[in-house]
Amino acid sequence: MNGALLATAENVCKSDPVITVPIWRILAVLRRQQMTVPAVARYLGLKRQSVQTTVNQMIEKGLVKTENNPDHKKSYLVSMTQEGNKSLARVNNYQKTLTELFVDGFDTSIEELVKVTNFIRKLRENSLVNIELFNTKQ
Repeated sequence: MNGALLATAENVCKSDPVITVPIWRILAVLRRQQMTVPAVARYLGLKRQSVQTTVNQMIEKGLVKTENNPDHKKSYLVSMTQEGNKSLARVNNYQKTLTELFVDGFDTSIEELVKVTNFIRKLRENSLVNIELFNTKQ
């Protein structure tokens, strides 16, 4: 299913000169808050190196910027620029298109989908915190 999802997402944004699926995913994460590259990688379940490569491309395109991290000298914070925020409108449209594809013929309301999405997001965030705590105790 994940392969089909990514292929469909690629088709949805293929005509966009700036947005790729990796950029789309990182923008979606950074719209909530600035984060370090390792934190983005953990959140998305990706390798830090692949996220760093995409972030470098995003910096070149003016979508994100880096700032010093007061908590860590080498791991800077990544945040969206004004151009990155503008790109979010397109990302949101792509997200809407994908959602409509997935729920077409499925008898549920948008409100129900939002509740499920929020639950899954909270479950994921809670799981990541608990995994981190568990791993630091080992």
